[in-house]
Amino acid sequence: MMPKITVEQIVKRKAVVVRPNETVEKVAKILARNKVSSAVVMDKDEIIGIVTDRDILNKVVAKGKDPKEVKISEIMTKDPITIEYDYDIQDAIELMMEKGVRMLLVTKLGMPMGFVTAADLLAAVNAYNHEEEEAEKEEGEVYGICEVCGQYAQLHRVVHEGYERWVCESCKDMLEG
Repeated sequence: MMPKITVEQIVKRKAVVVRPNETVEKVAKILARNKVSSAVVMDKDEIIGIVTDRDILNKVVAKGKDPKEVKISEIMTKDPITIEYDYDIQDAIELMMEKGVRMLLVTKLGMPMGFVTAADLLAAVNAYNHEEEEAEKEEGEVYGICEVCGQYAQLHRVVHEGYERWVCESCKDMLEG
């Protein structure tokens, strides 16, 4: 069972804030200067959208529009999918899958904190799995009485229905199968 890892713990991309009336040219420079691919569009204290480098490429450059003339409000994605900072990464994964997006805007009390991507979530899950494998290697072999069948054998730690149990190989297969 995975421990609670919050989205705040894996946010790598801090939120860069832009205004809806700024030009695409200005925002492109802001993205480049901050070495980010996305920005949060805010009107006063309200998040009204996000804009990405892909939005700029697909909606302005590829269509031959003038970046000095186009306003961010014209190309931004309105009402972005957000997740609060204290949610579990499993919640973030489920939200991404449900909404069909690769990135979520992480907020803290409704204010932008940063972005978390599908790659960030995958890396966090992978790091956890790697740490768990290393911990299992360090445990070494444990022998004792199986908590399920009562047989003396080499034991394996298994979490089943929320409870940790020390069980033999046969019972481990049965519980996990």
